[in-house]
Amino acid sequence: MKHEEIVQMGEALFHASMTQEQMDPPSVNFPEIDYEDAYAIQKVLVECMQKNGMTISGKKVGLTSKSMRMAANIYEPDYGYTFAELYFPNGSEIDLNRFIAPRIECELAFKLKADLDKPNVTLRDVLEATEYVVPCLEICDFRIFRDKVQRLVKDSIADNAAFGGYVLGDVPIYLDQVDLSLIPYAFEVNNRQTEVSCGAAVYDDPALSVVWLANTFYGLHTPLKKGEIVLSGSAVASVKVNPGDHFRCRFGRFGEVECRFV
Repeated sequence: MKHEEIVQMGEALFHASMTQEQMDPPSVNFPEIDYEDAYAIQKVLVECMQKNGMTISGKKVGLTSKSMRMAANIYEPDYGYTFAELYFPNGSEIDLNRFIAPRIECELAFKLKADLDKPNVTLRDVLEATEYVVPCLEICDFRIFRDKVQRLVKDSIADNAAFGGYVLGDVPIYLDQVDLSLIPYAFEVNNRQTEVSCGAAVYDDPALSVVWLANTFYGLHTPLKKGEIVLSGSAVASVKVNPGDHFRCRFGRFGEVECRFV
């Protein structure tokens, strides 16, 4: 793609977020889009959000579990940035009208106490760089049509991996307490259990998902940094949000996280 086309797409995605009117995925108009183009579009979108007063709080990886890949019909991870202004405390009532087409996912968020600014990051590196892990509900939101046409992973990357917001639990999980692959996830919608999973559904271990993300962002010259919150990807299939819906995910003895949309 030409530079002006990349800028056009990034600004169009930002416009979609402001007007809450979805648009066609970039690949519809630019079938030649590659990974470099997709990340360049994402960068334009993120810069527009920053100019509009948003502050990057961390990074995210998505499409890391079988459930999510089957639901999206995309079979490799995507990645993007998160924003501090789109963080919500546990138990929040959230205005549904601030989103376009939100869906909820359940995952673990990693709080970093050290940079992962080097090549060939390993599992040990991620574990040593993690201050703690906390239960998380991610609000995915889609500036591009999700079902009208088949999205490519490049479209999802361009759309900042569909990031819309996140809710964090109250109880930190320290990595000397548990094998993350064994943490249970019990997802409830309106007090009815809809799916049960565990950490192993996410890249065999959510920390391995962060390894992949650390190496990906290092290659993009924007490494994971101390203080960032890193979303590791959902262990369950996402669920559409309707007015009044209450969502909760229980993580066994490691706490729970919930929110309601009003």
